[in-house]
Amino acid sequence: MLQEAIKAFEEAIGREYTLTSDAQLERYHYSTIPVLRVIDAVLLPNSVRDVQEIVKIANDFKISLYPISTGNNWGYGSANPVRGHNVIVDLSRMNRIIEVNRELAYAVIEPGVTQHQLYEYLHKHRTGLMMDPTGSGPSCSVLGNTVERGYGISPYGDHFAYVSGMEVVLANGEVLRTSFGHYENAKATHTFKWGVGPYLDGIFTQSNFGIVTKIGIWLMPEPEHFEACYFSCDNESDLGPLIDAVRWLLLNNVIRSSVNLVHRNRVLTMLSRYPWKEMSGKAPLDDEVSKSIARTKKVGAWNGVGALYGTKEEVRAAKKVIRRTLRGEVARLNFVSDKALLLLERFQGLFGLLLGMNIPEMLRVLKPSHGILRGKPSEVSLASPYWRAKKTPPAKDINPAKDNCGLIWFSPVVPMTRENAEEFISIIQPIFARHGFEPCITFTTVTPRAFDCTLPILYDKDDPDETKRANACYEELLSECMKAGYIPYRFGIQSMAELTGRKDVFWDVVERLKDALDPGGILSPGRYSR
Repeated sequence: MLQEAIKAFEEAIGREYTLTSDAQLERYHYSTIPVLRVIDAVLLPNSVRDVQEIVKIANDFKISLYPISTGNNWGYGSANPVRGHNVIVDLSRMNRIIEVNRELAYAVIEPGVTQHQLYEYLHKHRTGLMMDPTGSGPSCSVLGNTVERGYGISPYGDHFAYVSGMEVVLANGEVLRTSFGHYENAKATHTFKWGVGPYLDGIFTQSNFGIVTKIGIWLMPEPEHFEACYFSCDNESDLGPLIDAVRWLLLNNVIRSSVNLVHRNRVLTMLSRYPWKEMSGKAPLDDEVSKSIARTKKVGAWNGVGALYGTKEEVRAAKKVIRRTLRGEVARLNFVSDKALLLLERFQGLFGLLLGMNIPEMLRVLKPSHGILRGKPSEVSLASPYWRAKKTPPAKDINPAKDNCGLIWFSPVVPMTRENAEEFISIIQPIFARHGFEPCITFTTVTPRAFDCTLPILYDKDDPDETKRANACYEELLSECMKAGYIPYRFGIQSMAELTGRKDVFWDVVERLKDALDPGGILSPGRYSR
């Protein structure tokens, strides 16, 4: 049956775009999490019509398909399917930027469009518009992150909130267009997301109900003035008051971007490698060693970053309120404009003497993080998966899955109160210690009322014992945090069966929708579904 299907796929999209050999399939097995799935073949369609043909053939031969955008879903499974014996539908050849509307500030893109590609297009064509990149790097898909309900840090950071108009190939081969896109000559498809009638777009995010082949995304006009905001605290106990202050700034719309509150351990993973020498070959990282390295590198116990966008008057007024609000809560507070960054870069030696700081090392992280806030994707965060690996990250084109680095993401949502944050930390810290890992916490304000805690388990995937402990650490974190009510906003492929397996009316409804839209169960079996 499979061989007959592969012949049909070859006739539909071409033999060169139907991959079956071990050598061709190797890169689709790469992953930073400890999984190994059987992949029967990989298909690389180039158009919606190709996708329709693939779906029809899959129905005829009862073949399971697993669509990916670029396959760089690091920490959650990369390009691997939830279950074995799937045919991967790699949409990376569908990488057209179909439209950029400067006046109304939106773009229409296909799944293969990467963050780098969209940024370069907007920059090269001087559109006056900026995208909102994630920290996952330039090679990752904009559409893929959006339908996974990912986020960045600018005012447009909630990516799905800024989608208007989808194109979806359903399991029966039909093409569904949302918003007003299913009406001939509709003018507002990409400017009014709700359309008319039931709002369907949401069911095609974090699901397996269809293959999203096109989306309209809203872009942010480049601001008249921009300044990044960096602050830090010296003590772990400063987190509670800091959370109260940040929440007030967000709820009162003083800061319109997201804010990251980053523990020193997480910052160190981006600046350096695990200090095996200082730790005499032992793990996890000792607090005193962590503090000592952090002092050397001028890293606080908690480190905050956000940004201000607007007119010069708006930014000036916001800075005044931020200074007043954070006074007494932080040890250091700095605002960095484009001009200030340029001066710092140009006169590194002078500023190094005046400030007593290692300016080149500071710029190594400051410049790319500043760029992300400005809409330019960067690889600055991609050094973290190499933290414990016995290999050095490449200078560019970093691919932690290809390099067999160990990274498992655990991403629970935590209400933005000091009580919830402190309870959450009290749950996760002993679990990390028990399994021999250090917690590397980032609290990101995904709404003015809630954090997502992006919590990586960083391990040496070439070490079987450490890999086993990393997996056990993840399982315990998931179990204990679910019991305490801190539910991840996103799951890796290794835990979706556990997510959906329990008796729950919500997942019952999802099951009924799946049966209605994909009665043959050919699309991504097990992905956010039973």
